[in-house]
Parts: sequence; C-alpha cells; structure tokens
Amino acid sequence: MNPKVSIKQIIIDFIYIGDQLKELFKDKKKYQSIIEFILAEDYLNEDLNIQYPKLKDAEVATGLKLHILRKLLLKMHSEIFTYERKLNLSFKKFLYHFYISYFDYSCQFTVDYLTHLPRIGDSISLPFVSALIPINYFYVDDIRHELENNTQIVIITLKVGSFSEYFRYMKDRALELREISFTDSYDLSEDEIKKIIYSKSNYT
Repeated sequence: MNPKVSIKQIIIDFIYIGDQLKELFKDKKKYQSIIEFILAEDYLNEDLNIQYPKLKDAEVATGLKLHILRKLLLKMHSEIFTYERKLNLSFKKFLYHFYISYFDYSCQFTVDYLTHLPRIGDSISLPFVSALIPINYFYVDDIRHELENNTQIVIITLKVGSFSEYFRYMKDRALELREISFTDSYDLSEDEIKKIIYSKSNYT
C-alpha cells in the first residue's frame, strides 16, 4: 500500500512536467485552471529564483475550493503515476550539458544534438575549448540524466587525462569506506583524491 500522497508535493512535481500536462490533459477542461497555474511562472529558471507555490496559492489562482483542488490533483496524478495509469510521459528533446574542471580552470557548454552518446571512460578531444582549458585530453568521468518538461537532459562530466579502471575502483572503494566524501569526488582533482586514498595505511 502506497503512503499518503502530499498534495503540495504533487504541485511541485507537476512543475517539472508542466509542458507535458498541457498536452496530456488538453481535452480535459476541468484541469485547465490547474495547468495554467502551474505554467504561469518559470519556476525552473534558477536565475529568476522563484519559490515553489504553496497549496493556498493554487487555491486562490484557480478559484477552486480546497477539497475540489485536492481531488483533481490526485486524479491527474493517478492517471500518470499509478498502476492504473492511462497516460504516458514523453521526452522527445535532448540537451547535453558538458562540464569540465581542472584546478582553477573550468568550462561548460551545451549541445542539442549528438549522433552518439559518449560512455564513461571514453576519450574526447575538444579543440574548441582551449581558451578556457589549457589541455585538450579528456575522458568521460560521469554521466547523469535529468527529465524535465519534455526534455531529457544528459549531464556529462569530463576530466583531464586518461581513464583508469583501477583508479575508478579505488575511488568507489574509498567512497564506500567513507575515506572520501561525495563532495570530495566532485570538488577535488584526481591527484588530490589519489593523495587521500594512497595515504591510508593499508595502501602504504
């Protein structure tokens, strides 16, 4: 049995698929005021720094009584996310965010089309970032996927150098044993992480 669903959280969750709600429920007039409320502000734009709406905000904006608002939100949610769901989400657009950091150097750029998604460990040459990164010898260190509105966002982290399966194993081991933190794994360079790992008594 699923725990009780938070109505406030449903509203926040719907913000992340607002564009899809408009299409999924385009023929359901009873949901339109809710969808219009969710799409009224660009909550996902970090530059705007808009706070997520409260349940009371939704009640006032839609003109719906609280018990009706709750009922409609739960119904919309169940049609997408429960076992009895009737609607399917679709993420047809792609964005690839590349991130590189090397000591005091950093670079990031976005690509909207790739014929091939790089895999962890793949070597990559980027001759067009030389003004920001003085070395053009990278490998894929991490890949993460985010689904937002109708877009699949692929976050690709590159590191300078060549991929080492042994170092990858040792870093994962150090994370598991809490010899380094997840923050360390992102903030520190490979040389700094190696210094921590190999300074442990069982490696000397």
